Amino acid sequence: MKIKYIIIAIISLLFLTVSSYGQRKAVEFFVSPGGNDLNPGTESAPFQSLEKAKTAVRSRLRETPGKSIFVNIKGGIYYLDAPVVFTSEDSGEEGHPVAYKAVDGEKPVFTGSRELKNWRLLDDPGKLELLSPGLKEKIYVCDVKAAGISNFGDPTETGKRPELFCNGQLQMLARWPNTGFVNAGLVKGETELPLTYIKKHGTVEGVFEYIDERQDRWAAENDVRLGGYWYWDWSDEFQKVEKIDARSKIMYLGKPYHHYGYKDSLRYFGLNLFREIDVPGEWYLDRTDGLLYWFPPEGVAPGNAKVTLSVFDAPFMIEMKNCSNLTLNGLGFEEGRGSAISVTEGNHCLISNCRIERFGKDGIHIMGGRAHGISGSLLRTFGCGGIKIKGGDRKTLTPAEHVIENTVVEHFSLFKRTYEPAVHMDGCGISVRNNRFRYSSSSAMRFEGNDFIVEYNEVSHVVNESDDQGAVDIWYNPSYRGNVIRYNRWSDIKGGTLHGAAGIRLDDMISGVAIFGNVFERCGAVHFGGVQIHGGKDNLVSNNLFFDCLAAFSFSPWGEKRWIEQLESPAIQKKIYEDVDIRSDLYQNKYPELKNIRENADVNTIKDNLIVDCEKDFIRDHEKLVKENNTSVRSNGKSIEYFCSVKVLKKYGLKSIPLQKIGPHHNKWIE
Repeated sequence: MKIKYIIIAIISLLFLTVSSYGQRKAVEFFVSPGGNDLNPGTESAPFQSLEKAKTAVRSRLRETPGKSIFVNIKGGIYYLDAPVVFTSEDSGEEGHPVAYKAVDGEKPVFTGSRELKNWRLLDDPGKLELLSPGLKEKIYVCDVKAAGISNFGDPTETGKRPELFCNGQLQMLARWPNTGFVNAGLVKGETELPLTYIKKHGTVEGVFEYIDERQDRWAAENDVRLGGYWYWDWSDEFQKVEKIDARSKIMYLGKPYHHYGYKDSLRYFGLNLFREIDVPGEWYLDRTDGLLYWFPPEGVAPGNAKVTLSVFDAPFMIEMKNCSNLTLNGLGFEEGRGSAISVTEGNHCLISNCRIERFGKDGIHIMGGRAHGISGSLLRTFGCGGIKIKGGDRKTLTPAEHVIENTVVEHFSLFKRTYEPAVHMDGCGISVRNNRFRYSSSSAMRFEGNDFIVEYNEVSHVVNESDDQGAVDIWYNPSYRGNVIRYNRWSDIKGGTLHGAAGIRLDDMISGVAIFGNVFERCGAVHFGGVQIHGGKDNLVSNNLFFDCLAAFSFSPWGEKRWIEQLESPAIQKKIYEDVDIRSDLYQNKYPELKNIRENADVNTIKDNLIVDCEKDFIRDHEKLVKENNTSVRSNGKSIEYFCSVKVLKKYGLKSIPLQKIGPHHNKWIE
C-alpha cells in the first residue's frame, strides 16, 4: 500500500545517513558539549550548540542547495534554556535530507533540568516537629535559589510543574495517601446537581466532609492541592483548596469548580503538603523561601546521586515548523515541564531512534503536514500523553500518510490520569504498527477520524485506575469510518470501577470498525468484555482469539429510538453534515453502509472468533448481534501460543494470527 512505500523511502534516507557513500556526498558539521560556537563546526573543532549548527546549515543550504547535510552530535549533556525552532529554511530536499544525528555509538542528551548539589540534613526543630515521628536525619534540604533556579512554577498546572528526579527516577511530590485515594463524606455545596443514573447525591460547589482526622493538619499548609475523581471515575482534575475547617471537618475548594460537580463519597488525595513527607522519594518545594525538602530513596546519599529539578517550561524543546525532509536520529530529550518535540505542517520529517523521557506534559506532537514518521524510538514517563498526531483531510478523505512504528511508549498519564493516551490520532489515513504501549491509568490509544490502520502492536497494563474506558477508545461520531484494528495483542486490561475496562471500546455510536486477528488475554472487567460496543452498528469483530478474559464481548444496545434521536441531535448533525458530509458521493462510495445509517440500529457482526477460558462469551447479549461460528473451549493447560498456531486456528475455522510479528522489531532501546 502507498503508506508502506512512503515510510520505507523515509527509512532508506535514514540508512543513507550512515553509509560511506552518503558521507562522501554530504556536507557535515559537528556539535559537542565541549565545543565552542566560535569554532568552524568540524570534527576537530565542533560547535557547542544546536542553534549555531542550525545557523551554519541554513547558510550552506543557501550557498549550495541540493546537498545532504548531516549535523553529527557527540555524546554528553546539552542544557537548553529556550526552544530550538526549525522552519522551512532548515529543510532538506527529496533525496537530500538534513539530519541532526548522534555520532555512532554516542548518546547526546538535551535536558531541561538542572542538577541540585548542595544538600544538608534538615535540623530545624520547628520544621521537624511538623513531620511524622522518626524522620530526624532522613530529610534533606537544598536552596534552589542558590542553585540559580528562580522559576518555581506551579504544583499542579500542566506544563508549569517542576518535577524532581533522582538518578533518572521520578520522585513523588509529598501527598497523602501515598498511593491510591481516600473517600470523602457528604458533599455540602449549596447548589444541588440533578440526579444522574447512578443516583448519587451531588452539588455544584466543591465543599465536602473529610473523614480522616489526619487531614486536620493540612489547615496550616500554605498551598494545599487535591487530585481526584470528583463525580465520574473517568474525569479527574486537580483543584486548589481555599479553606479547611478542622473543627467541622469541611474542605472548601476554590473556583473554578469541576465541570461535572461533586458527589458524596468522591475519591481524592492531597498533595503539595510539607507535613506529608513520610516515605522515601517524597519532596516538597517551599515557594516562599526557595527551599526544597526531600526524603531520599533508601540507600541513596544525596551527595552521591544525580538529583535534578525540571526548569524548562516552554511548550516544546524542539519545534519543526513547516519543515520538509528533516530528520532527528538517535538523540535524547529529557526533563522538561512541557513537551519534547513539535512538528507542524511540512512533509517527510522523521524522528528516528530517539529517546524521550520524563516530561511534565507530552512526548511528541505532529500536527498537520504529510508523511511524517516516528520510528524505533522510546518514549516514557509523561505527566500527560505520549504522541498526539493529526493530519489528512476528513472532508476529502485525503490521507495524512503519517506513520508510527517500532516505538515504545510507556508510563504515561502519570499526572493527568484520563484521556491522555500513548497515541491520540486525529484526521485521516494514519498508520500505527509494531509498537508497544503499556502502563497507564487510562487508555493507550484514542481515535478521532477515518481510515486509521492499527496493526501488530502490543498493548498491556492500561486502564488500571479510571473507569468506562478501553485500551483503544473511540467516541461519539458515526462518520468515523474505515478504521481497521488488526493483529494486535491486548493484555492485562482489567481496571474500571462502576462500568469497566475493555481491550477495545467503541463508545456512543462508533460504527463500521473492523476488528480482525487480534489476541485478547486477561481483558475485560466489571461489565466490559475484551471488546465493548456501546450503541454502534456495522462493526465487524472476526477471527480474534480471546484468552482468559472476563468475557469476549459486551454490548450496550441503544435501540432504534435512541439511535434516531442522536442522529438528529445538533451535535451529531454537525459532525456528519458540516464537519464532513456523509451524503456526498465520496463518503457513500467509500463507506456504502452509510446509505442505511438510519436503519438497523445495534446490528453488529461477531463471527469466527475463538474463546478460550473466558468466564462468559457475552455480557449483555442481544438479538441484533449477528453471531456466526464463534467457538468457546477450555485450554486444559495449553498456552496462548498453542491456540495461535495455524493448525489449531484452522481447526476452529479461523485464519492465521501471526503472533511472532506483533510488537516492535527494530528498536535499539529494547533490543
